[in-house]
Amino acid sequence: KSLPGASWSVSEQVWRVPLSWTTCLALRSTFRSELVIESNLAAWAANEVETRINPANALRELETYEGDSVLFPHQRAGVAFLATAKRALLADEPGLGKTAQAIRALKLLHEREEPVFPILIVCPNTLKKNWAREFNMWWPDVKTQVIKGSALHRKRQFEEPAEVFIINWESLRSHSRLAPYGSVSLTRCKACGGQDEKISETRCEVHKRELNSIDFKAVVADECHRVKDPKSKQNRALLSASGNAEIRFALTGTPISNNVVDMWPILHWISTKDWPSKTKWIERMVDIMLNAFGGMMVLGVKPHMTDEFYKSINPYMRRMLKKVVLPHLPPVMHERRDVEMSTKQKKAYEQMRDLMISELESGDTLAAPSVLTQTIRLLQFASSYATIVVNEATGEPKAVLDSPSCKIDALMDDIENGDFGDDSVAVSAVSKQLINLLSAELTKKKIAHGLITGDQDEDERQKAIDDFQSGAIKWILFTAQAGGVGITLTAARRLIMLQRPWSLVDYKQVLDRVHRIGSEIHDSIVITDYVTEGTIEERVIQVLETKADNFEQIVKDKDQLLKLLQDDKTGNL
Repeated sequence: KSLPGASWSVSEQVWRVPLSWTTCLALRSTFRSELVIESNLAAWAANEVETRINPANALRELETYEGDSVLFPHQRAGVAFLATAKRALLADEPGLGKTAQAIRALKLLHEREEPVFPILIVCPNTLKKNWAREFNMWWPDVKTQVIKGSALHRKRQFEEPAEVFIINWESLRSHSRLAPYGSVSLTRCKACGGQDEKISETRCEVHKRELNSIDFKAVVADECHRVKDPKSKQNRALLSASGNAEIRFALTGTPISNNVVDMWPILHWISTKDWPSKTKWIERMVDIMLNAFGGMMVLGVKPHMTDEFYKSINPYMRRMLKKVVLPHLPPVMHERRDVEMSTKQKKAYEQMRDLMISELESGDTLAAPSVLTQTIRLLQFASSYATIVVNEATGEPKAVLDSPSCKIDALMDDIENGDFGDDSVAVSAVSKQLINLLSAELTKKKIAHGLITGDQDEDERQKAIDDFQSGAIKWILFTAQAGGVGITLTAARRLIMLQRPWSLVDYKQVLDRVHRIGSEIHDSIVITDYVTEGTIEERVIQVLETKADNFEQIVKDKDQLLKLLQDDKTGNL
């Protein structure tokens, strides 16, 4: 009963479990010497061990491998691993060329006469063209179709002959029915057994759609940490669109953002038979406890289950670190530049900190109804002043960052004083508004620069990257959200962080835009944090650096937030 996927057959009076490698491990560790294995299962297990488990385990930690001379040694080993495992999580650190490994592995399987077409690539919207370019580079013989444009235009593109279809995560659920999950109900139209006549075919979550009409043989889920919520429509659309595809490659440099439970949805997609039930898997593998608010706190893998845990995951997962396989990458140097708030900023900051409300120069007031909103406002005021803008359509007031910004003023002074010399510089911030304020200042000074904020279309975004990489421009500005994954900015000798992301995972993703394959052209990479003195920002950075923890976990815990705010008031930074 404790085995994931186990079900009792009333008619046959037997327990049934999925035929999978993880089930075999669970049976062995549960029943030990009492386990009796009949001949058919023994033959299946022996074949599984010989053809997939042992070869995959032998490849998963190799740093070099013979083969494709155009690839780095670790990439050749990665290609061999993916082609052997067929269903696998490639979790190499960002910057190690996971896209190339996935494409070459698919090509290798095709050369072995294994069916791989048609192929579905699911990736962030900003990476669709990049995947098409990578296919053109690593496997130019195949025809790719990038799904983009309006809903009608996208539907027509599925009718075009192609061997590879590339679609973004957000569009996925518009072109696939949703897979069921637990008790989550599916919206049905009348034709699909629903009772509500108002539910049209387009709103129906059961109706067969374009992706469900294509029998994909291989599916690649790029930046697959986006499916960490198994209940999400995005996750369930991926499950349904993948159909019976035997080849499944999950790619992400950050498979765990909070705790080990984040991995389950990825593993479930890779092999539903091996990881059929999240609840049973957590009960079996994971140490948990409840916090003061009744929420689940994950402590880690149960000590006595560690052996089974790794034996089950290892044949499906490979992870290489940059410092191991690319020791020639330049060292990362960190520096911090402290800035002081302007008088207007400081007044608004202190009012928000002490009273949870700030009176702006315009006479408008900005209130914080909760400690979370208060924390966000303090972090905003630590970077810039704000004004209130009223939405004409809804009449809702909204706070918008505005000048003066102590960080932008300090950065512009440093630029004018020649602190960055002839270096190419990438600048990152969490806030798009802050990036736009900096862009306006650079424009005033006639400093050419590129922008990646989510407001640019794919062509504008790619031109900015190409111009920066070629040296046509020396500055590029990007938000952690829009530019944090999938782009290469290795022309940058410097990365300036105007704001740190709250998440260590997001911070690492931003850093990995400049410190990756290609950055060896520099003798070192300099990361510069602009930090506002005497603000909550100092405390946040301290938490991120000293606890190896995720600040997002803190903002979910009211007690920890209150402590953070109290430390700010008392100056205990």
